Amino acid sequence: MAEAPTRYDGLLAAMPASVAGGALAGWLLAIPMAVGVGAGSALASVFVAASLFVVPPE
Repeated sequence: MAEAPTRYDGLLAAMPASVAGGALAGWLLAIPMAVGVGAGSALASVFVAASLFVVPPE
């Protein structure tokens, strides 16, 4: 039987999703692609910091 997803699974999924969302925003909106990807990467770095320092693995 499969286990239920944990908080860490959500954080791992959110990291690339934020970068992809930034790239999509750069592609669809009137902002440069580098700004969209940069914003998504900044958000992903917040998720990395949260997963390492706020809620570290047990």
